[in-house]
Amino acid sequence: MIAALLSSSVRGAIAGGDETHAPPATFFTPLWRAIKDQGWAKWFGFDNPDRHLGQLWFEAICFSTLAGAALILLALAATRRYERVPRGLQNLFELAVSLLRSFVRGFTGPSGDRYVPFLGTVFLFIFLMNLLGIVPGFRAPTMTLSTTAALGLTTFVAVQIFAIRDAGPVSYLSHFTGGVSWKLLPIFLLMIVVEIIGELAKPMSLSLRLFGNIFGEDNVIEQLMTLGGWIPVQLPMLAFAIFTSFLQAFIFTALATIYISSKVVHEEHGAEAPAH
Repeated sequence: MIAALLSSSVRGAIAGGDETHAPPATFFTPLWRAIKDQGWAKWFGFDNPDRHLGQLWFEAICFSTLAGAALILLALAATRRYERVPRGLQNLFELAVSLLRSFVRGFTGPSGDRYVPFLGTVFLFIFLMNLLGIVPGFRAPTMTLSTTAALGLTTFVAVQIFAIRDAGPVSYLSHFTGGVSWKLLPIFLLMIVVEIIGELAKPMSLSLRLFGNIFGEDNVIEQLMTLGGWIPVQLPMLAFAIFTSFLQAFIFTALATIYISSKVVHEEHGAEAPAH
């Protein structure tokens, strides 16, 4: 519901209230047209005609599912037969894991290995979804706020779980006091409110940053395709989109890593300080 309201307001501001311009059709557009008038489709908002949000939401779910399935198949292919000297997909995945592991450890220390599976999955999933935007007949799910909001909320919940599991519930809750003693009751209560607002702002920040960049990029590509006709004037932008697809996935993962570091590593160090 929150994602729907945000997506409607943000897209309305960007589109300037244009209700008639339909987004370019994709491979899943015929399927959407076939199910949008079904009774069950209304429960998911797939029939929403407001700036074609119903179509965008449905296609975002389809393409994100496609990206997830492709990622699972690639992982199975890379791990089907391990070799002492890795080659092909195994070599590519091991290189990616090694680089990500070094990156995460730079922020969190040796304990960062516990978060590499989650952060690596987030990076690869977002990167693959971003790349779908440059494939003809496809659309990047991350250009829809409902998808990026889901990623932001998932990261938010995961970080809270990591913090409670690794730092302990007492240390986790003490984070919301900002280190202020309960004896200073007015400031103590104010810090709790400020910290809670700050925590709730993090998933929104992650969502809007990724959505804004991919939405703008994909819309430029779609407009160039419309204006160019049979002339591929969008090719330079497509080449640049490959780089930005990686960059936006990296930025999201880096911010998630910093978020984990600020919550978990800070609390772990705080818990160890009295012992030293």
